[in-house]
Amino acid sequence: MKYKKLNTNWSADSNASRPEISEEENEIKLTFNLNSSAYEHIDEGEKGTLEFHDVYKYRLGALNDEGYLKGQFRNRNDQLPWGEFYELKNSNWQKNFPDDEVLVNPSVKPKGLRHFILFLEDATFECIARDFEFSFDHSVAEELYDKYPKGYLSHYLSMFSRTFDTPSTNNFKAYTDLYLQMESLKELKGVQEEIKKIKSNNDLHLFLKLANRSGIETFGLKQLNEMIKVIEGFKGR
Repeated sequence: MKYKKLNTNWSADSNASRPEISEEENEIKLTFNLNSSAYEHIDEGEKGTLEFHDVYKYRLGALNDEGYLKGQFRNRNDQLPWGEFYELKNSNWQKNFPDDEVLVNPSVKPKGLRHFILFLEDATFECIARDFEFSFDHSVAEELYDKYPKGYLSHYLSMFSRTFDTPSTNNFKAYTDLYLQMESLKELKGVQEEIKKIKSNNDLHLFLKLANRSGIETFGLKQLNEMIKVIEGFKGR
């Protein structure tokens, strides 16, 4: 079984209740509790949503992890490890998709459709669709805008995520030089001043959430503090 793991900075809560499913035209939204014990940027009870586009069909089966490990699914655990969100690359879904399917739009052209699967504690969700998006339900950007309307550090994080995919000290230093070229020393001073206020308000955890919502992988509190140290240590030229 060829597959690609799609969740990089989140996973489903293994002790949560069944997810919520909503349909709208050719789209499906699956909302579920996230695993707060494995990630610093996820709070207990926080939810995430997978939104699938151009959906042909889906299913929500009642298979749990114990049954899966006992071989009660068409794929074995050594072929497809339990517990994550995957795209099945060589799926034969047109012939072996489970019978408890829900047809959403059978007129969708099958060419280019993708087979997605999400393992939950007591359920298995599968979807045949064109594409997907994941979003955290917590609207941290709005909260940060209310507290820090100039958005210096928010802008810095957003631009970093477009430039680098690895949060390392060397990349933070390289990006600080690049930031000066794209913006200005005055703007960097604004970031430095805002960081003082953020620390005073104990709001670093909110920016950790923002960094992870920007798609920066493996961005934890350690990496955020390293970034801030680089920014604070810049004395100008």
